[in-house]
Amino acid sequence: MIKTILFIVTSMSLVLGMLTNSLGAQSSVRKNAQDILAKLDQEMNIGDGLVKSNLILIRRTGASETWKVNLFRSEGNLLYLMERRGRGLETKLLSLDEGDKVFVYNTLSAKLFRKAEEEKYEIFQNSGFSFIDLSGYLYQANYDPIVNGETEINGESYTRVTLKPIITYDYKKLVLLMSKDERPFRIDFHDKDGVLYKSLNIKYAKIKFKSSKGLEQKDVVARLEMLDLSTGNIGVLEIQEVDTTVKNDSALFEVENLAR
Repeated sequence: MIKTILFIVTSMSLVLGMLTNSLGAQSSVRKNAQDILAKLDQEMNIGDGLVKSNLILIRRTGASETWKVNLFRSEGNLLYLMERRGRGLETKLLSLDEGDKVFVYNTLSAKLFRKAEEEKYEIFQNSGFSFIDLSGYLYQANYDPIVNGETEINGESYTRVTLKPIITYDYKKLVLLMSKDERPFRIDFHDKDGVLYKSLNIKYAKIKFKSSKGLEQKDVVARLEMLDLSTGNIGVLEIQEVDTTVKNDSALFEVENLAR
């Protein structure tokens, strides 16, 4: 009888030990996935102030259009001022509270639109970038990550992470490739049916950063290339310089001021 009890106790201890190790491993993987998303958000957000850049649309025919972009950032609020040569200031795109509210003002028609949740996934100017892509929203707050192991591209190894949206509107899933030096390399976007329909390539370069300490060169995310597989168009957001000394007044991010 005593031997039987000892056998049962020993068996239960082994089972509990295996469960504990399994849960510990799952917890470690989960933490690693969350750390990857935190690093993704950190790399994609290059700081508050004024970001000078260009948005370039390259059509599958080879024709291109360029918008000069002044982006004002402050504590999760973004205001894009976009102008084209010969047309002047054309579009104002306002994102509040990390993409919670998105507004678009067309200066040529003097019309203001607030984007509903589903409308945030509409493509801006055929560039492949949706309004939500440009909104400054945080991946860590909006996606549940699952690490899927390693994949190799051109001899380089990348960690593959599937991002499942917490609330699904248009993207069924995203697949992130993270380099060994913990920098995002590419994000693949899959539609509601799970079909890949656009890919974002993330490239790094040294750009000018102006801060209270002076002017310096920083190696940061400098070029975002979005390939829209449904149209063949490529949208390029090319960052030129960042001025963190610009202290943006809160009035910049007030909806009623967009028409001014």
